[in-house]
Order: sequence, then structure tokens, then C-alpha cells
Amino acid sequence: MSILNRDVVVVIKFVTSCVTAGFLIFFISALTGEDLLKNQNTIRGLESLLSEISTELNGGIDRRIKQLGEVPEVNPYLQFYCAELAKEIHEISYITEKQKISFDAFNVRDFEHKSQRLVSYSENGDLKNLLGELEIVKRELKNYANLLDKKRNRLGRQRTDYIILFFALWLAIYFYYGRGVLR
Repeated sequence: MSILNRDVVVVIKFVTSCVTAGFLIFFISALTGEDLLKNQNTIRGLESLLSEISTELNGGIDRRIKQLGEVPEVNPYLQFYCAELAKEIHEISYITEKQKISFDAFNVRDFEHKSQRLVSYSENGDLKNLLGELEIVKRELKNYANLLDKKRNRLGRQRTDYIILFFALWLAIYFYYGRGVLR
């Protein structure tokens, strides 16, 4: 019977120290102004956005352009082609705008100006400037992919630090309960 009581006390110390360490981690994170659950959701969102950007950069943009077909020479068809190209560029640039929203750097005026510029290029059948805009969007996607990766890595390191701190606190509290309070 005493062996059973000793095993129950060890389990109680183990569980109590785990719960106490968990509360301490959330208390410490609250004092530092970090929300661990929000950070985890942010990491998931960043990973999905990063995979979407990577998909576009690794052939998605080229596939969109190839679906439009060959560039026509005759003006009404050229304007239609430019309109379709502008639509594709706008859809691709929307991905960069989603990233700006996640960093709270979205500017409605900038997006509106970019959209108006695309519309004017498509109405004039200015294929050269549209392709220039496409290159700008590609560069923006690469830059934002790097920013997303840096933010994801920073949040991942922070999460790892809190996990290590949790296990260190858990061990310290377990030994404290083993030697002190619940002897």
C-alpha cells in the first residue's frame, strides 16, 4: 500500500509541476507582451502565404503567361491580350498585398495607383510596360518571401525558446516539489 501511495505522490508531483510550469510560461509570455497562441496561428498563416508565393515564383507566373497564348500583332487583339495580362498581373500582385496586410503595411492608395496604372497600360496596348510591371511584381514577391521567411524563423525561434524554458521550469519545479513542499 505504501508503494502505491509513493507512486501516486510521484504522479501528482509530476502533473502539478507540469501545470505550474505551463502557467508560469503563459504568465511570463503575458508579461513580455507575447501571445503564444496568436504567434502559433501567425506562423501557420505565414507558412501558407509563403507556400503560395513560392508556388507562383516556381512556375506559377510562367504558367499564367503561357495560358494567354502568343502575343497578337493586330491592335484590337493586342489590347485584349494586354487586358488579360493586366488581369493576371493584378491577381499576382494581390498576393503581395496579402503579405502587406499581414505586416500591417497595406496602403490602399498605393494599390489603387498600381491598379490604375495596369488599366491604362492595358487600354493603350502597352505590352512593354506591362511586362515591366510583371518583373516588378516578381521582385516584390521575392522580397516579401524573404521577409515572411525571416518573420517565420523569428517566431519559430521564439516558440522554441519558450518550449525550452517550459521544460527547464518543469524540471526545476519538479525538483522543488520533490525536495520541499510536497515531501
